[in-house]
Amino acid sequence: MKKLTLSTVTLLTAVTLAGCSTSENVVTSAGNQTITKDEFYEAMKDSVGETTLQRMILINIFENEAGTNEFAKEADAEVTESMASVGGEEAFKGFIQEMGFASIEDYKQQILLNKLLPEAIKNRTEITDEDLAAAYESYEPQINAAHILVDDEDVAKDLIKQINEGADFAELAKENSTDGSAENGGDLGFFGKGQMVPEFEEVAYTLDEGEVTDTPVESEYGYHIIKMLEKPEKGTLEEETEQLKDIIIQEKIQDAAFFNGKLAEIVKDADVKVNDSDFKDIMAPFLVEEEAVEAQDSATTETEESATTESTPETEESAE
Repeated sequence: MKKLTLSTVTLLTAVTLAGCSTSENVVTSAGNQTITKDEFYEAMKDSVGETTLQRMILINIFENEAGTNEFAKEADAEVTESMASVGGEEAFKGFIQEMGFASIEDYKQQILLNKLLPEAIKNRTEITDEDLAAAYESYEPQINAAHILVDDEDVAKDLIKQINEGADFAELAKENSTDGSAENGGDLGFFGKGQMVPEFEEVAYTLDEGEVTDTPVESEYGYHIIKMLEKPEKGTLEEETEQLKDIIIQEKIQDAAFFNGKLAEIVKDADVKVNDSDFKDIMAPFLVEEEAVEAQDSATTETEESATTESTPETEESAE
């Protein structure tokens, strides 16, 4: 089962301000009482305004950095898949609300941001031939596996027995698997190292194409019966270059100093203009690393200048 990385940042679609209190500026009314877009905007500023605006700005910045892409479509597809895996829209809403998301659109925007960020950083990062060669040594291509997930070990053993006697794996997955992959015959799609829970991944990578585990694999989710569908051969360094770049960037992002530095660099270069004075410092938290670097450079320069000044009299005396 794939691990989910979720953020608790909330999102609310920005409200466009109207210039006057006409009916076009009224969001709701009850009798002679109304709520205008201006009033609604001010209320939202106090609750979710800052985090919402930060994320909207970051998405705009990273869209510019990443260039043409299909990330929005991919985010839509992931939401649809996740929704199906938990049993539909209502169940999915409950699931993401527990994680701190106010809406499905909120969750979708976070997925989009998570896709844009590595691409933006990759475009700002020099990856050397030495980096690629080192990554290639330990690289293993993504694999495509299917599984049947059940809660009871004896049930899993009985299903393995049926498979060994000729039963169709995909049909058994549709009839018995307890997760969202059941409707696809257990097919989990392609995945790489670190994307599955360790117990599952360790066994999956030992299987040959067409092979099924002969004993149930226990994880925190239950008991898995795993079948290897596709296990591509490792390509040449040139063929695997793009995959390797993605892996290198993901590893670099785990380095807090590197990540914060690149993020600050991108945000600074974007030169964000904020017209609402209440949000004038909204991007300041993302520029901390840049300011720290500038402060360090300034301190270094002052130290060097001081050292030069202090050495001058001695130099003059020596000259005399």
